[in-house]
Amino acid sequence: MKVSVVALQAPTKDSLDAWLHTPRLAKCGEVFTPAEPMWRPDKSANSSANWEAAIACVSPDWQPWLHAALAYRMADVSASTVANNTSVLSRAAQAGIDPLNENHLIALRERLSMSELCIIAAFMAFWHDCESLEQRPSRALIDAYQALPRKKRSSKDAILSLDPEQGPYTQVEQDALHQWIHEQFCHGQLDCEQYLYLRILMIYGLRGYQARGIVFGDFTKGDQGCKVRIPFAKQRGDEGVWRVKYEIFSLDDDLYSLVQTYKKMVLAQLWQTYPDGTDWDVAIENLPLFRRKLDAEAGTREVMNPPVLLDSPLQKGLEDAPQAIFHAGANTIRSWLARIEHMKGCPISPRTHQPLILTRGHRFRHTLGTDLSNAGMSEWAMARALMHKGTQTVRKYRQVSAELLALIDAKMTDHLALVVNAFTGIIVTDRTSAKNGELADRLIEDLAVCGADAACHLDAPFTCYACGKFQPLLDADHSSVLKRLERRREQTIATDKTTGVLWDRAILACRKVILDCEAMRRSSGSGRTEE
Repeated sequence: MKVSVVALQAPTKDSLDAWLHTPRLAKCGEVFTPAEPMWRPDKSANSSANWEAAIACVSPDWQPWLHAALAYRMADVSASTVANNTSVLSRAAQAGIDPLNENHLIALRERLSMSELCIIAAFMAFWHDCESLEQRPSRALIDAYQALPRKKRSSKDAILSLDPEQGPYTQVEQDALHQWIHEQFCHGQLDCEQYLYLRILMIYGLRGYQARGIVFGDFTKGDQGCKVRIPFAKQRGDEGVWRVKYEIFSLDDDLYSLVQTYKKMVLAQLWQTYPDGTDWDVAIENLPLFRRKLDAEAGTREVMNPPVLLDSPLQKGLEDAPQAIFHAGANTIRSWLARIEHMKGCPISPRTHQPLILTRGHRFRHTLGTDLSNAGMSEWAMARALMHKGTQTVRKYRQVSAELLALIDAKMTDHLALVVNAFTGIIVTDRTSAKNGELADRLIEDLAVCGADAACHLDAPFTCYACGKFQPLLDADHSSVLKRLERRREQTIATDKTTGVLWDRAILACRKVILDCEAMRRSSGSGRTEE
């Protein structure tokens, strides 16, 4: 579908109806027709713009011009932003509030959150400045929006309050999550894409927008080691807001190798699925690490077994540069994290006694800031690591560090709560009663049997105790392993406290196995006595 000359002309009162029925170009590069009931030019967006419900908030003589203003807005900002505009306007319509009536602004403020009010104010300012439209909000109305007293933000800050569901993870929670996702990945319960997303967030504390913007070509290896190029998030004053500015960070060799292995797998799938799509050997460098695979019209069968990439004519453009349409959307990532939260064995927070909350992705960012402060880094170094322009935002981490360390120490002494959650396997009396007990390669030092379907690369037997597939033998000498674990921790923590703490969960799991074995033996002995 081509854009006609009519779409490029400013509408008048007489030509407005024809203008609205003429296809227009959205910012995402796709075409939409303003008169169509729902707008979704960007198929990667997970919501549509319902302009019909939105324009009901103003009087009939203003409705066509609001309709046109929303259409112009679609060419200026992302489709998801326009969807937010229409959603907030429709809520005002349901409440009988006219956003063009200065006398209704107080009611509008009370009805909406502060962020929603900002969305309305920004749109009204855009509409006022849109000289192509004959009917626009007055300057007095725009000034009234600017002068409108904003609601006070909640005094509860997720970081300063150490909110256990939104604030930073404690070290114990981080260790448990790191080991658990590694275990799930080794056992095939997490795919490579999901594992990499969590690992990158845990290491670099990225905003979701930044992580979703990463492409395979951002991972490099040179004389100075492995590096990853991370795009900045949207910055005020930037003309372009997508992959126009980057920061280079060091990358672990093992993680780089995993990305390259995954890259080869995806490349093979692309050649097989879309052999005529483009030159994938070139395009792979601009392919997103986290990809959009389905469009809005995908059927149930495709949802259950999605392709490697969205089938789109824009695939050819990947030879030249990344294409936003192929990057996974925020809702897609959120659904991943929600499913992971509900997976069996997801680590339990000792603070809430519930599975760790992963869907609030900013927690990883809060955690990194807190950890950097605990490590004694300067404010400027912290700001650079978090990709901030200044140091004002990172100062709150200074205020909370000592308190958080005290909280971690307090939780570390609460062994019972941690131990209960550390060991998730099953104790067996002998090899014959264990899954894979007949397989010689699954016996772990006469201590246990591995119940995994495939061999993994965990540091057996030490990290195995916290694995859900671990089947310790009832009469094995687990106390000797505990001593070895504690010695390892002491040796490691002498040089690196952060790395040394990684042994805590395995130690606690091993202690739980010892206690459970003793309880089972006592129970068995008392049963024989009674007989």
